[in-house]
Amino acid sequence: MDDQALNEKYPGRKVYREEDRIIVKIPVRFRRRNGRQMIFAAGDGEDDKSRSDNHALVVALARAWKWQDQLESGEYSSIGELADANQVDRTYVSRLLQLTSLAPDLVESLFAGNNCEGLSLRQLRKGIPLHWSQQCESFGS
Repeated sequence: MDDQALNEKYPGRKVYREEDRIIVKIPVRFRRRNGRQMIFAAGDGEDDKSRSDNHALVVALARAWKWQDQLESGEYSSIGELADANQVDRTYVSRLLQLTSLAPDLVESLFAGNNCEGLSLRQLRKGIPLHWSQQCESFGS
């Protein structure tokens, strides 16, 4: 495949020859997603809303609701007992249990794969507004 064909096949990338070398230039962006530093090549769809679901937040929500159910059913009598059974710190359990107070609209949106701008585990550590309408305003649902 010649240089022009490669450039047409991969828009945004540049492939060319310099003397006896082949040079490949790929424009990239560095983004933090789900607490991890990630590299995205141009055209990878990093801005595509359908791909922006926050897997860590969805897992945390599921875990929080499971733990809430275990506490309410009497399976565990305290947060400390629940934390010991799951081999995690009590403060971690307490932080995740706060997720059970998220507005149903936000929870449904997250499980549908539509991550709200500004809604992440890191953002939620700063606190969750008590009223659902305030949550929707804060997290842009």
